Amino acid sequence: MKEILSVMVVGILVLSGLGAVGLSNEKESFENNFVSEYKTVEFSKITINELEKEYIELGFDQSNTYLMEPGKPILPKIVKIFELPFGAKNVMVEVESGVISEESISGQIKPSPRMQPLISTHQTVVFSQEKDLETYNSDEPYPSDWYSFSVRSGLNKENKRVTKAILHLYPVKYIPLEGKILTVDSAEIKVKYEEPDPLPATCKDYDLVIITPNWFKKPVQELVNHKNDYNVKTLLKTTESIYKEFEGVDKPEKIKYFIKYAIEKHNITYVLLIGGLKSQIYAKPRDHHNYGARGWYVPVRYSNLYDNPKFPLDEDVLHDPGVICDLYYADVYDGEGKFSDWDPSGDKIFANWNMPGYEKDDTDIDMVPDVCLGRLPCRSRREVKTVVDKIINYEKNTYGKKWFNKMTVVSGDGFLDQEDLNIKWDTSGLSKGYYTLRAQSINDEGLEGPVDIINFKIDRSKETVLTFNHDDHLNPALDDGYPAPPIAEIVSISPGNILGWSDYEYTPSEGEAYGNDFMPWANLSFVDDVLTIRGKSYDPQPYGNVTNIHVWIKNDKGEIVFSDWRNNTEMYYEGEWTTGEKVLKGRGGALYYMDGFEKDILWASNGRFTGRQDVKNAINKGAGFLFMSGHGSPNVWADHYPGVPGNRGGSSITGLSVTRITPFLFDTKRPFYPIDTLNNGNKLPVAVIGGCHNSQFNVSMVMAWYDLYGILFDFLPKANMWCYGTPVPECFSWRLVRNPNGGSIASIGNTGLGYGMPGKDLTTGGGDGWITIEFFKQYGAEGHEILGEAYAQTLTSYIDTFDMSDLESGHAKSVQQWVLFGDPTLKIGGRENPC
Repeated sequence: MKEILSVMVVGILVLSGLGAVGLSNEKESFENNFVSEYKTVEFSKITINELEKEYIELGFDQSNTYLMEPGKPILPKIVKIFELPFGAKNVMVEVESGVISEESISGQIKPSPRMQPLISTHQTVVFSQEKDLETYNSDEPYPSDWYSFSVRSGLNKENKRVTKAILHLYPVKYIPLEGKILTVDSAEIKVKYEEPDPLPATCKDYDLVIITPNWFKKPVQELVNHKNDYNVKTLLKTTESIYKEFEGVDKPEKIKYFIKYAIEKHNITYVLLIGGLKSQIYAKPRDHHNYGARGWYVPVRYSNLYDNPKFPLDEDVLHDPGVICDLYYADVYDGEGKFSDWDPSGDKIFANWNMPGYEKDDTDIDMVPDVCLGRLPCRSRREVKTVVDKIINYEKNTYGKKWFNKMTVVSGDGFLDQEDLNIKWDTSGLSKGYYTLRAQSINDEGLEGPVDIINFKIDRSKETVLTFNHDDHLNPALDDGYPAPPIAEIVSISPGNILGWSDYEYTPSEGEAYGNDFMPWANLSFVDDVLTIRGKSYDPQPYGNVTNIHVWIKNDKGEIVFSDWRNNTEMYYEGEWTTGEKVLKGRGGALYYMDGFEKDILWASNGRFTGRQDVKNAINKGAGFLFMSGHGSPNVWADHYPGVPGNRGGSSITGLSVTRITPFLFDTKRPFYPIDTLNNGNKLPVAVIGGCHNSQFNVSMVMAWYDLYGILFDFLPKANMWCYGTPVPECFSWRLVRNPNGGSIASIGNTGLGYGMPGKDLTTGGGDGWITIEFFKQYGAEGHEILGEAYAQTLTSYIDTFDMSDLESGHAKSVQQWVLFGDPTLKIGGRENPC
């Protein structure tokens, strides 16, 4: 049984990060100057793993990548990349499948979860998770094709601009209604293209161009001199001269046209923007849907990407009304090798996604970096001098220092991903009286935890009284800190409750039961005399992800009237796996890829992350890398104790904040600016910050204040600063870099709502967990020791791996909002000697 699928795309396609396909065959010439390249892929056998709740997982030895559309079956896939000459035309792909086999399976394939926002503890919004019933009730194969492909252009691993044909191969299809899978044993791939027109010859006049206003030119010149001394040939260009010399629809486009000119005239690879808002007190962050310029030293492009495709402008639905996107400047060429204007629909709304009344742009935007670009969003000459001095000193004096060979990670439990215990107890026939429910968790090493005890009454003469009870943060077993014994927490019935004559159902809000909208682990139900027993079972120690829970009930005579178990219940402390060194579904956490580095692990589960002082002490010791994976805002980075005991209010741990000044100025605790007290001197890490809005560098104190008071007073604008009224002068990630007494040498994080994948798919499902891990993989495993190259290859690898056209996945936003505050030519670990 064979199928041939053929697709033609006129243009260029780039997707990378998984490695280009090695082509051992010779190129074959065709009529009209077409060239073909071939590859045969043999697929290993699909493995089937049975899970709880009649779900199954499919595994695949050759890959740790998956087709994951929210609510649809998770299926393995293979990514293959063909590197073609930059500007290749009329790219065509043919895939001929091998032998196709049919197999019946015993359960449904597990649906993909939806990525969840990594918002701070001020909010508890969770995107609800629903199984896609249209797919699961279909007798049509999913996916419909054996492969998909795209063509993009950008830098490859050797910093050469190429055209790439990226194939996503699907070796298995699922027919849900029939309970069958179709698998294929091989695929023969042919990529056919027309050679590009010859490009004009260029000299390597410069490696780096620095773009900054005249006001910063003098202090920036010191950095130019330093780079040239180390044979990083550097050109300084002022924004004022760019605006005079180049055309464009706005100032950001003029700057982008200059970058294109610098590529084609000087063959540059790196771009550094030096300049942010003009004030910490008040600065206008946005002039238009598309850009901010009046209040900026170097303008910003806003992506008009709205998070929720169903309710793009609904104030009650969590979304960013566009985010700052410096990737716009780095993506110079589109898939055809032409200028990538980020407005393919021509409606003058840049990078539009779900903006009412306008045609969506994002699936047509290339997004792959054509230069390695970073920004230093300085707001004063003093800040410029500070960061220039830090960069020069770092590159001159870091090489060979012992402190560099350490990586500090800080994290906890990202989401409450508790499985629904769904234990049914039929009380019909039981006599009136007092009963006691007991629950106990046991981990996979046989350690038994404390017994959760709930006394209640059965009385058919009275109305049922059930109350939600989520108080595991008060469990005495946690009083001595972490690690702690396994915890059982029953939330569906409370001491003193009555099971009576009436039915009762209640759904706790996110404020009561974090994650319940995503996975209904906490709903109360007593219907037709059946009590549904729900709650939590978890093991609060590092990598304590599997427990068994025993629930039993005794009457007032001490007789056991009910007993049940739920075995192998899983809960993952997402940030700890993301920062850690173990492998999950074929993909390691960040430390897994950092061989040779001392590991300084501050986790909530190991008891080393309990608050600000722990984080401050660790950073002050110095390290080559700092990775904080959790939740955030422009002001705060925080996370949770394992199991999120007592909901977010009872479990939150603040790791570090820009300011402690509250909206109403009642907090007199000092220091007012904790992040500024870091004093690690010259022992500066490259910092990766996982969370929402930590790198939203358009905040200022007055505009942040508007967020709260704009709700109270209609005449004040809503600023969308995500500071909850706290007067934040600069965002968390930049405040680390501009600290003159320490902090970091660079930072990377999100300008908008970051996303994380809850549970077992945390390392493979995309979003913040995937992209942050990939940075350390690019440095530690792929050998990219220049900061901008590791950063750009991380973005490229993400775009290679995921479907960037998926409207609901959050993948496009995950790359558009991930910004580098730092020098893209920085040699991580310092330079050995001037060249």
